[in-house]
Amino acid sequence: MEGVALLVAISVTAIAGLVRGFTGFGGALVMTPVLLSWLDPISTTALVILVNVVAGIWQASELYRESDRVLVGWLSLVGISCAPVGVWAIQIVPVQQIQQVVGIVVLLVTAALTTGWRMPLSIRTPWGRTVLGSLSGFFFGMGGIGGPPVVLGLLAERMPPRRIRATQLSYFTLIQIFILGVFMIQGYMSLEIWLLGAGLALVYTLTGILGGRLLTDTREGLFRGASITVLCAVGLYALIGG
Repeated sequence: MEGVALLVAISVTAIAGLVRGFTGFGGALVMTPVLLSWLDPISTTALVILVNVVAGIWQASELYRESDRVLVGWLSLVGISCAPVGVWAIQIVPVQQIQQVVGIVVLLVTAALTTGWRMPLSIRTPWGRTVLGSLSGFFFGMGGIGGPPVVLGLLAERMPPRRIRATQLSYFTLIQIFILGVFMIQGYMSLEIWLLGAGLALVYTLTGILGGRLLTDTREGLFRGASITVLCAVGLYALIGG
């Protein structure tokens, strides 16, 4: 990746890190649609997973203290069992179709956040954890965009914002470490991916720290609106501009 593509990747990663740091999700939803325009699905997923793993490990102690660890454990077990199916899917589905799926997912999440829609399944029940965790694992394997089912499930619960943020980020980190391991075993992690991922991870982590510090009650509405605008833009880009 060189020239304009590299600048675009750095810029979108910075925005993605800011969104993730403040809301606890959305980083992959911002990055994936744009990176798919420049890279193949496997390389895109590898980069998205890698930068999120680095950011998650950096925040490990904070996330461990604030998260619902029982819920994290259950979701991780279910998500990890379904992630290989998503990894298999990106090897056989054409890139244009993957990009369209990503765009649709991003726009659906944007609509849900905008309207205040709440997931009808409770993520605290065994059935809810199984369904939402399975969907999440699949989409993490196919593009690194497995956050929405769990995010919407957690938003339907009466939990403090920081606890929701820590719970979902803890789960995201664990399942993405697993997928990264699968990619390494299958030989998808080339030297170019490692080097590019290391650079993007630095940008992502630093802007994520900034986003986390912006998470205050007085700024929640403003940043929520900005995040929704960004998600809507990248979702439309994936569908009609990619």
